[in-house]
Amino acid sequence: MAKLRLSWQQKLADDKDLPRVEEITGKMSTRWGTGTVCIPAPREVDEIMRMVPRGRLITINRIREIVAKRHGATIG
Repeated sequence: MAKLRLSWQQKLADDKDLPRVEEITGKMSTRWGTGTVCIPAPREVDEIMRMVPRGRLITINRIREIVAKRHGATIG
């Protein structure tokens, strides 16, 4: 039986056991240092982007800051 393709709404709704806060280890520590990293759920990132007023801009770094602050992590 062929596997049906998921719509973007289905993919967005699949949290895949996220958000998750983990220790920064291995190769990540050379770039980001020490502490914790938050891996957000797709819906959470979508929610943050929808808060931005029409015609305004939000950077990926600002999204990372918001995610990290929400979950008490060093970086997002």
